[in-house]
Amino acid sequence: MDIYINGAGVISPQQTFDNETFLPEVTEYGGNVLTCIEPNFKDYINPFQMRRLSRMLRMGLSAATICLRNARLETPDAIITATGYGFQEEMGKFLLEILQQDEQQLTPTYFMQSTYNALSGLIALTVKCMGYNNTYAGRGFAFETAVHDAMLLLREKEAENVLVGSFDQAHHVQYSDYAKLGYVKKEKTSNLKLFESRTQGTLQGEGMAFFTVSGQALPHSWCILQSLHTVYRPVDFPFLCEELTGFLQANGIGPEDVDVFVNGASGDIVRDKWNMELRKNFFSHAAEVRFKHLTGEYATASSFGVWLGAGILKTRTIPESVLAAPATSDRPLRTVLVCNHFLGRNYSFFLLTA
Repeated sequence: MDIYINGAGVISPQQTFDNETFLPEVTEYGGNVLTCIEPNFKDYINPFQMRRLSRMLRMGLSAATICLRNARLETPDAIITATGYGFQEEMGKFLLEILQQDEQQLTPTYFMQSTYNALSGLIALTVKCMGYNNTYAGRGFAFETAVHDAMLLLREKEAENVLVGSFDQAHHVQYSDYAKLGYVKKEKTSNLKLFESRTQGTLQGEGMAFFTVSGQALPHSWCILQSLHTVYRPVDFPFLCEELTGFLQANGIGPEDVDVFVNGASGDIVRDKWNMELRKNFFSHAAEVRFKHLTGEYATASSFGVWLGAGILKTRTIPESVLAAPATSDRPLRTVLVCNHFLGRNYSFFLLTA
């Protein structure tokens, strides 16, 4: 059974919330943290409801609304969300209030808006979805697990249209921890010069991406979500190569059939090594696309990579801002492989076809 992406809604550190354009311009950030460009929330959320919502809930609900409008769908049959670390800011406010007020007369809003499933519940109430509702909090594989769950629902015919998405935020506490562990760069680096940097670490980012997936193709469908595969802490590079080639063979293609390689490299000279080797050994013929100079690194950044790959197949164009090198061939854009890694531990492959 083919799984079709029939709609998408993305809010990121770039101008991505308008589906009428496809990365027309790029925003530059001088620091090591990339934060989302917020749309006009009044276009997507009732003003009376909006004033009670946190920044992340506003962006998440807006992204889901953009996705459903793009799919021309009012109410999905199921809602699945994913997050690596949840609503860190609201959780911090809740825990701080516990300490400062000695657990007395706590503000319930902070607790209600800090739980992992706050967004999926909010979306369900807003669009009146009474069906399956689940949230996965699995760090580097959260989005992949949510997509797999959505594919199972569709293939088992328990739902016809599933809204699946992810969200993660840039938070100063996480940034401090990552800096101590060497995950983010010590020197200030412009995001547009991320891949010119030859040092360890990357930039911290955030974002949310929602997709409407279905077993039915529609005139406005973006692409086919063929399959996905995950590899946790591969023992060595040959093992990762075997996993990749086996994944492609299971889908009836070889590396030579891939037209666009969406490289989830993060600008970390240490942890990007295997992604770069995969590109060199298997996909030197394909157009190489990168995206983490636009979004930064976060646990569910692979969702942006999927949106980028789907957008390339839908528009049959590759924005210059994401090309790693000028295109050297006129291959038709029919097959996209998204190869993402999170901190050099979580590797995931998404296969998209026109």
